[in-house]
Amino acid sequence: MPYFYIDDKQVEFEPGEKVLSAALRSGNKIPHYCYHPSMSVVATCRMCVVDVVDLGNGRPAEKLQTACSLDAAEGMKIKTSNDKVIEGQKLVNEFLLINHPLDCPICDQSGECLLQDYSFEYGTGKSDMDYSKRVNGWRNIGTFVALERNRCIQCSRCDRFTREITGTNEFGMFNRGHELTVDTYADRPMNNKFQGNMADICPVGAITEKEFRFKRRVWKLKKNRSICTGCSTGCNVTIEHDRNEVFRLKPIENQSVNRWWMCDEGRLSYRKMNEKRSRINQPYGRVDGNLEVISWEEAYSAISNSINEILPTSNEVLALTDTHASNEELFLMKRILNKKFSSNNVFCPLPSWEQIESNYFINTIITSDKSPNRAGAIANEINGDQKLIKLKKITEVDLKLVIVLGTPFLNEIEIHEKLKNSQLIVYIGAFNNIWTDIADIVLPGQYYSEKEGTYTNKSKIIQYTEIAVQAMRRTRPEWQILSELSNSIGLENSFESVSQVFDSMALEVDAFSGLKFEDIKSEGLELKNKISDSGMKLVKSY
Repeated sequence: MPYFYIDDKQVEFEPGEKVLSAALRSGNKIPHYCYHPSMSVVATCRMCVVDVVDLGNGRPAEKLQTACSLDAAEGMKIKTSNDKVIEGQKLVNEFLLINHPLDCPICDQSGECLLQDYSFEYGTGKSDMDYSKRVNGWRNIGTFVALERNRCIQCSRCDRFTREITGTNEFGMFNRGHELTVDTYADRPMNNKFQGNMADICPVGAITEKEFRFKRRVWKLKKNRSICTGCSTGCNVTIEHDRNEVFRLKPIENQSVNRWWMCDEGRLSYRKMNEKRSRINQPYGRVDGNLEVISWEEAYSAISNSINEILPTSNEVLALTDTHASNEELFLMKRILNKKFSSNNVFCPLPSWEQIESNYFINTIITSDKSPNRAGAIANEINGDQKLIKLKKITEVDLKLVIVLGTPFLNEIEIHEKLKNSQLIVYIGAFNNIWTDIADIVLPGQYYSEKEGTYTNKSKIIQYTEIAVQAMRRTRPEWQILSELSNSIGLENSFESVSQVFDSMALEVDAFSGLKFEDIKSEGLELKNKISDSGMKLVKSY
């Protein structure tokens, strides 16, 4: 691979690559505003200026060059911090601050603002330009974001985003010179589904999320890597929280899953993480028709004793699960029925779903499959028939044991009515619903932001979620509940962590064969053994 030099350090580059791209990829810091790796190069901010002392032919460049638009060349030598470059950076920052308001104390971008950071690092601390600042009003430009035009530095990232990334073209730049500004066309609000990304890529506080405005200073937020569970894409995100309250989800770059983006609907899923009213906060057992608080030991003992009394056969047990359960939870659920009852009666909803085909990648990250682990259920060979023919046939039998995990088949009233007369119904989950209304034993689980687990997305990539916020004291992660339940009914195991469950799954389930938990990196781990999803339908988007 050819290489050039930045401050005497060797940097490899690919043919046709720009200097800034190669520099950032190799860990060399060059300040920039307008450049974004997903969009066209415009070189408007001039912040990424460098001094090319050798163009690769023994000759220097006559003036400072913008690294974002400069083609890398073999043997090129570049300086990024000599007096010439420092003076150029100071002038750029001084120019950008001519109209910028001094409102850092009330700006939501404060703490993660490039203009703020670069002004401290590269600015002069004073200005020779004594002009009255232009003033533009605050604008509500969309369902998800707001525009503070006074803070705009005309980097054009927002304009290019709607033209090149979403293809919606509802945002642009108007006027010239001192009056140049950004706005929606004809003052009409944006309605695309990816507005939050405009706030993400805005290097200053010009575009901000209305959902997050004035709620928390960013330096107080703790961040944990996770995925969005709003659909089967599984966009990589950080869960950002403070004092055990989640305030926002932000996308993380993963080129094989979501690149740099996520949809606004996924961002709003943070609200579910803070839901407390409908949470199950402790174990319950039904006494004289009413659910009463019991201990975990009493719950497991009651389940074990009841099973020993009713002695269900393979045809008299049924397990229902949703596809929000992790790979480990699905595996343990099926393992209980297979090994204890020699039954394969484990069902989950697997309706048909649509995957958009589009010339714009960002449109393809939204699917009609609103579950994060449909592929994981298929890989674990969980039963699912779209018309529920098999499941309805099983419910015709008087069932002795029903185990429900999560929120499956909430709208199937017919199935619910048939199952409520079963001799023992065990519910495992985080939220109250129609299943808790008929359950004999209720075991409180945790939401995915409160526990570890792996999920398999639509592209058959296994992704890991870590614990972000602390769960309620008497709740337990579902994988642990299922492991403890297994022990209580005579299936001895020693699962003490998610990693142990995953590695056991890799030994017992063909689709996960040969995989190791420790190999799941930040980009995810692809299933080696392919699985097919007959429910997926491709829909063309123009």
